[in-house]
Amino acid sequence: MKTLAFFAAVLLGSTVAANALELKLGHFAADGHPCDVAAKQFKQNVEKRTGGAVTIALYGNNALGSPPEVLEQVLLGAVDMSLSGQDQIAKHLPFYDVISTPFAFKDYATADKIIDGPFKAWADPELAKKGLVHLADWEWGFRQLTNSRQPVMTPADVKGMKIRTPPAFAYQAFVEAAGGNAVTIAFSELVMAMKQGVVDGQENPVGTIYALKLYETQKYMTIVNYTYSSMVHLVNKKSWDKLTPDQQKILAEESATSAALARKLLRDAEESQIKDLVATKGMVVARPDLKPWKDAMGPAWEKVKARVGADNFTRFMAMVEAAK
Repeated sequence: MKTLAFFAAVLLGSTVAANALELKLGHFAADGHPCDVAAKQFKQNVEKRTGGAVTIALYGNNALGSPPEVLEQVLLGAVDMSLSGQDQIAKHLPFYDVISTPFAFKDYATADKIIDGPFKAWADPELAKKGLVHLADWEWGFRQLTNSRQPVMTPADVKGMKIRTPPAFAYQAFVEAAGGNAVTIAFSELVMAMKQGVVDGQENPVGTIYALKLYETQKYMTIVNYTYSSMVHLVNKKSWDKLTPDQQKILAEESATSAALARKLLRDAEESQIKDLVATKGMVVARPDLKPWKDAMGPAWEKVKARVGADNFTRFMAMVEAAK
């Protein structure tokens, strides 16, 4: 009887494995980045909690293509899930650019309160119209400026510099309002562009600067926290509908758990990374008075307002005001 029970268990396990639903998850975080670590946790926990009935195939570090390309594949159903930047979503839903309004968020707590609350409630139905299910916002972080030329304390110091940005409207508006020349370069080409001196600088969160070793070509970093960006966990609706209600619940819960992990890892590491960038990597880090930067952002705000529509801009700024 024990032998029969053993073989029955093996056969059942083989059947589950054979009938397992595999979901592809593509993202652009480098190996070891908090979102890469969180994605691996997501995979492990989903597979464990579903008893192997749902498996997650991870494709990080642009393995499936550039971030915009991966999102396109999710929209088409060729890839099941992505961790996509807000700026990439804005290509399909322009109102998403309000998130990147320069200096809208004063700190992480404010960003979390808005993005997890009223903004998610606003965005979810619009994403659904595109055939996307929005699970949770993972972490990318507040964006900083780096350059290879000189210390930057005020917008005047940026004047004339070529600053790399992704193909993201609001980031470009920030650079231009500060007096720099925004140059669009794909994320997958960022490191090589820095090494070749195609541009003078770039803007990204501390964790990204550290993970990509941008300190090898960028001597100066300015902590401006000019905008916050997250990695939005999206699922193709047709892929989502292949899951049972219990499996959907597990994915939603594990996405939220992994989002919390990514945020904690990134935020806990920022100050130690900054210290290491100064102490062992040779970077010069400045923490300027932000008033001149904020005062220079009028043109950027007007561009964002024109891009997203006055009503959408007003709606978002009301969220910001309520979160203070």
